[in-house]
Amino acid sequence: ALAPLPAPAASRALAPFPVPAASRALAPPQPPPPAPVVGGRVPALRLPVAGPVVRGFEAPAGPYGPGHRGVDLGAPAGTTVAAPAAGRVSFAGPVAGSLWVSLLVAPGVVLAVGPLLDTAVATGEGVRAGARVGRLAAGHGGAVHLSLRVDGGYVDPLPWLVDRPR
Repeated sequence: ALAPLPAPAASRALAPFPVPAASRALAPPQPPPPAPVVGGRVPALRLPVAGPVVRGFEAPAGPYGPGHRGVDLGAPAGTTVAAPAAGRVSFAGPVAGSLWVSLLVAPGVVLAVGPLLDTAVATGEGVRAGARVGRLAAGHGGAVHLSLRVDGGYVDPLPWLVDRPR
């Protein structure tokens, strides 16, 4: 009288059980995804200042959405800011009332540092890794911001910083 149930069809996938929002909030944090592969174009980077990471990278929620498109490294105002890698200055000047320097370090790979009190380089100039690009301005939480763009998209620069204490 009891017949075995038919086996489920192999092609039928089971939907995941929905998890209430309250349960998701209590779940342990997941590790960040690995850094994107960028074809080996991003060179090893050096810290632009000798300071701790005070704010990490937060992937933007779209081209104009919230996020933190780089990392902030703590340092006092007036600290010398160095080029994280050798490259050509693609921009040196004001952005929204602060001075910034952008370096083209490989095809499609751009680093930016700021806010700066002054700049020691000019657009079009070649710079060596570690060369002075300016001095840190007051503000921005007492930190220099370092961003990394690959083919126009922001990526976390931390995996490429070779001299950062772990």
